[in-house]
Amino acid sequence: MSKILIIEDEPYERNELQAEISAVYGQTMVKVAETVEEAIDVIAVWKPDLILLDIRLKGKSGLEVARYVRKQRLRTEIIIVTAYNEFEYAREAMSFGINHYLSKPVRPKLLLATIGEALQKHNALISAGAQPVWPLLETDRTRKAQDCLGFSVSTVIVAGFAETGDKLDDYAAFFASELPAGSKVEVMEERVIAYLKDDLSEIKKTLSGIAAGFVRRFGQELVLGLGGSGALAELYQQALMACNHKIFYPAARILEYAQTVKERRKKRYDYPVTMEQQLVNLVRRGETGQIDEMLHNMVPRLVALSEHSYPVLRTWVEALINALKMVGISEGLWLNGASVLKPASFWFSVAHLERDFQWLVGKIHGQISAGIPSRQPLVAKAVNYLLEHYSEDISLVTVARELNISPGYFSRLFKEEIGVPFKSYLIAIRMDKAKQLLSQNGLAVSQVAAAVGYADPNYFSEAFRKHEGISPSEYKELVL
Repeated sequence: MSKILIIEDEPYERNELQAEISAVYGQTMVKVAETVEEAIDVIAVWKPDLILLDIRLKGKSGLEVARYVRKQRLRTEIIIVTAYNEFEYAREAMSFGINHYLSKPVRPKLLLATIGEALQKHNALISAGAQPVWPLLETDRTRKAQDCLGFSVSTVIVAGFAETGDKLDDYAAFFASELPAGSKVEVMEERVIAYLKDDLSEIKKTLSGIAAGFVRRFGQELVLGLGGSGALAELYQQALMACNHKIFYPAARILEYAQTVKERRKKRYDYPVTMEQQLVNLVRRGETGQIDEMLHNMVPRLVALSEHSYPVLRTWVEALINALKMVGISEGLWLNGASVLKPASFWFSVAHLERDFQWLVGKIHGQISAGIPSRQPLVAKAVNYLLEHYSEDISLVTVARELNISPGYFSRLFKEEIGVPFKSYLIAIRMDKAKQLLSQNGLAVSQVAAAVGYADPNYFSEAFRKHEGISPSEYKELVL
């Protein structure tokens, strides 16, 4: 029998859903949760086949649950059931591969039909043994990835699209039908990955025709990122990086890794501190129209200044968003639910990046303008302390001592308000600073490690790889 988890913070709605679904699937196969934290605890142990998810849960975004499910690579189907059907939520839900979005009140017949459809999809994937390969490559499990593929890969293609919506499965089916027999095609968040036996020199002869056929059929532009040479993991990372560089090549439908590497200039990239300060000041005091105008002018400048280096551009964009979030949190405002950039790793064009940037900055600006005070002022003090002392040997105990509270109590307060554990938040601050330093010429990895609070460069390198997916040296090579 299928296991179903209902995540809903309204008692009446929760009980109604539980009764309707339990009548069909059995009481023991249906569990409920009313907060993000409770839901994640249940998912970690129970691993449900299907989740019915409300978007707003006691002041937090229910999509944090979806983010956790995808991060854990669980094959769990998710249905959004909510009264909040604004487009921004639907768009973010789609980035997690969620295609079912129902508005309350939901008729029982429609609800049960949607559940049945989602479970049918889930069971079909399980029966087919459809183990996605790309999550294994992202987590350095190359041998397991190779076993899942069952053949030696000569070429990896990463396809990115101007728009995705709910068409990703159709896009994947198109490539599966057009690429050579025996290829493995799978969906990766908002992109499609193809693993081929054929050598790159052979497949390149047909890719232009395949790309043109895609545009004719779907009326959407795309880019195909191609790796160069190497083992499976290298081919995957190279193809992914080539695809990521689409923002620098507006007219390109096919990008090779060698091309993106060749056109990067060896120079020092200086983080745009002035832009950050201007943006922070405007978000504090400006109107939405003024902020949108600034971003409209700023985004093309960021792209130009990064000079064909996607890792540099991504680092800058993330740093600017984090600077805004830090402002709100450090001033004692409640910013829980302010999302990270989604999609986090790909912008098809400058306009695509501007759209994502405006959406996120607007969301943070709205919360700062509302001035909703933090429920835990001590957490704001803690964040300020971390921003000032991240380069020192500090820990949860150190900060708790500064606040004159017990470490256990502080740990609970911090996670409740920020949404992540203290240690994870400190690491995120240090990694953001490290990426900015690594993008500067003349600084060795050991110097960067010391500057962000790591006495042992090896430990820093291990932490950086775990957080970013590549080593500090590899990151430095990409951005310089």
